[in-house]
Amino acid sequence: MMVYDGDMRKASILKRVMARLVDILVAWALALFVPPVGIILGLVYLAVADGLPRGQSLGKMVFGLEVLMRDGDPCDLKSSVFRNLPFVLMFLLAAIPILGWILLVIAALPLILVEIWLVFVDDMGERLGDRIADTHVVEKLH
Repeated sequence: MMVYDGDMRKASILKRVMARLVDILVAWALALFVPPVGIILGLVYLAVADGLPRGQSLGKMVFGLEVLMRDGDPCDLKSSVFRNLPFVLMFLLAAIPILGWILLVIAALPLILVEIWLVFVDDMGERLGDRIADTHVVEKLH
């Protein structure tokens, strides 16, 4: 078991955003190119992505980030689902024509703003999902 020793670097906000965009593109591609089950596959991917081996979604692998539990272990599937619920809900709303987009703006925009604010003000850059799942994102040590 790895133990968080304080040496792990707080993940760059730019890398986190880019990694999330890669993951959203993966989910979007699944939804677009594998209809109708693609929407479900995209939702499942967004939910469990950070619980993939070494606590890395595809986006985090590309940008050298990992999600760790408080004890330093890689994020597990259950914690990944909890930390990614806000994004799963946003993706689900986006799949609903017209009304979903309206709800997305009304409900998700404030949530996104809180998540962004927390990443900037928290010492480890923990967003709401990290606080719920007791995780944090760090630069992967080689």
